[in-house]
Amino acid sequence: APVTKWAVQVETADEMADIMRRAFKVANEAPKGPVFVALPINVMEQETENAAVTSGPLHQAPTGDMAALANIAAALSAAKSPAIVAGDDVARAGANGELLQLAEKLGASVWTEGMHAQAIADTRHPLMRGGLPFEAGPIKAMLGDADCVLLIGGPFFEPVWYEPGSPFPDGADVFQIEQSPQMLARNFTLNSGVISAPKQALAALLEMSKPDASAAKARVDALTAAQADSREAQKARTARAAGRRPMPMSVAMAAMAEALPDNVVMVEEAITASTDFSRSIDFAGPGDYYAGRGGAIGQGLAGAIGVSVANPDRPVVCVSGDGSAMYSIQALWTAAHHNLNLVFVILSNREYRILKHNIDVYRGRFDAESNRGYTHMDLTGPDFGFVQMAAGMGVPGEQVSEPEEFTAALARAIASDGPALIDVVIEGKAK
Repeated sequence: APVTKWAVQVETADEMADIMRRAFKVANEAPKGPVFVALPINVMEQETENAAVTSGPLHQAPTGDMAALANIAAALSAAKSPAIVAGDDVARAGANGELLQLAEKLGASVWTEGMHAQAIADTRHPLMRGGLPFEAGPIKAMLGDADCVLLIGGPFFEPVWYEPGSPFPDGADVFQIEQSPQMLARNFTLNSGVISAPKQALAALLEMSKPDASAAKARVDALTAAQADSREAQKARTARAAGRRPMPMSVAMAAMAEALPDNVVMVEEAITASTDFSRSIDFAGPGDYYAGRGGAIGQGLAGAIGVSVANPDRPVVCVSGDGSAMYSIQALWTAAHHNLNLVFVILSNREYRILKHNIDVYRGRFDAESNRGYTHMDLTGPDFGFVQMAAGMGVPGEQVSEPEEFTAALARAIASDGPALIDVVIEGKAK
């Protein structure tokens, strides 16, 4: 199957402007995705008088079928335990405000898709429950007693391993709102689906929903307490692990959170530390957090370059595993060359921990017993010298192994107003 939405080769310089205009149009149409433009060397040598001209605003789909939205609003209003699962398109549409207002009115829990690339809404909001897992069974367990589920703005769902069965609680009504028909009912059946821009659809649902106010408030109170309990549980888990060395992931993430300023932008490729990352660090909404999609590794450092260029007035902190960092380590030179206000935090567990995890899952799922351990998945003998690599590319760095050292080093790096690297020694997988 093709991995791009459109692939084209430029044959003459005169057609370059038209092709690039179309390429950007196709890439940004819902569902958004990559395009491929091949530019032969002979065309690069040509000249043209055709200037690149961009189109005016291309307005997206308006509010969808109002009768269908009214049916969804009625179902959400009647639900005893409504849940909303939001994807990246909600963030891209700037619909985080409408999302949270609707959740407050309904007393609905708000979840994000497991593999999200943006901060979809304020993670400190008491109705935000965090990201869902990837497989059907764990998703179903997390949604708990939800009897009406609204999916909006994402490719629901993207399992790492196939698992039969529904990801939704038994008997739950399921509705979906997307900007394009390709995303509706891709992986499971729905009660109904609607094509609509997320912001307009959420605004319409907010207006049309008529839940029982006292019941909705009771749900809000219960969800607020549940979020507080979850945060306390993470703090307790971190406290229990505080004395272990190398640092556990939860301890490292808590130490990092202490040094982050309010205006920071985070780029995250923490992989196996992602859960502790998301439980330790809060974001106000879209524009504060970026990550990769699709499950591949290695885009973190390079992606942080783009995020930093796009946010020249804000500090950017990129968090990457050591194995992932080696895929695009040359990004350090680019950061130094352009003197970007960008801090690279490398979580060094000296292994490809995610591969070890997947091997464990594979062996468990398929009864594949083995005495071979984790062949070629350790990054030792010698260890990576990230501080030395950074110095060789013009980026100052330091290695830390204590949480207090990490907090202080990160604060210094952010205050330096230039590129820096911190190599954080964390624990690996238990043997």
